[in-house]
Amino acid sequence: MGIALSQTDDSSLIRLEGAVDISVAAELKAVLLRAIAKGNTIRISADAVSELDVTAFQLLWAACREAKRSGMNLVLAGETPEPVEKALSEVGLDARALFACACEAVAEGAGPEVP
Repeated sequence: MGIALSQTDDSSLIRLEGAVDISVAAELKAVLLRAIAKGNTIRISADAVSELDVTAFQLLWAACREAKRSGMNLVLAGETPEPVEKALSEVGLDARALFACACEAVAEGAGPEVP
């Protein structure tokens, strides 16, 4: 499993690989907060993810909402791996729609504040 952050002057890229679950939640949260603090576009690459649990989805959802509130974009870069798409589809979700929904809810002022 790995979480890597690469930053340039105009964007941050977070690369996720392997199982992204509660065991790495603190690391993921720290990386997301560093990317948000940079104040530019955040791209999430999940091409190499084998598993993404509800904790990871919650952190990514919250980061998307916070980025939008701060005037930034958080987007999925590349393809969503089959295991992640399958897990989402089993609960009636789609990865790109999930992020779009989070960002639209912020734009409309819906939902709770993100700590």
